[in-house]
Amino acid sequence: MTDEQKPRSDAGDGPLLTDAHPEPSVRSAPGKRRWSKRLTTFAMACGLVIGAAALTLEVEEQRDRDQRSLIVAEQERLERIETVLTAPDAVSRSTTTKSGLRLSAVFSPEHHAAVVTYTDMPDIPERQTYQLWRVRNNRTKSMRVLAPDAREGSAMVLDLDEGDAVALTVEPENGSGQPTGDVVAGLPLI
Repeated sequence: MTDEQKPRSDAGDGPLLTDAHPEPSVRSAPGKRRWSKRLTTFAMACGLVIGAAALTLEVEEQRDRDQRSLIVAEQERLERIETVLTAPDAVSRSTTTKSGLRLSAVFSPEHHAAVVTYTDMPDIPERQTYQLWRVRNNRTKSMRVLAPDAREGSAMVLDLDEGDAVALTVEPENGSGQPTGDVVAGLPLI
């Protein structure tokens, strides 16, 4: 190969090195490797602790948000109840059955809602419960399935019109789509 054919460096002062070999790596001393491994383990442990702390904080914040949501929902429910009970057009009705069950309602036609109160409900067989219905033009719509052990309480019933009634029946413990038992107590709203 002539001088013209030999590869040169960019400066033109010698052959161009194309297959440079890197310097041989210097092996770490065993103490440095252990230190590096410990540092890596420590960093990973710190990361796990920080991650766990962040997750704990997120869970606590979610609980706080859930609690605030429940409080707000309860405040709104109480405000709706107060609105119905104090409405200028509110009409109050009540009835007592032979068994002593008392069913009362305060109905506001303007708000299409009633606060229904039930007390002194007789015991019923196990695996059954009371169910509250809206009755309109002889058609029923479930408003609430009461807890199996409920013997008193109240419920806000919405979507009511003049001429509607509320009724209680005894149903299987998870309730029914339509009444299966006789009406235990019924109450026209107006």
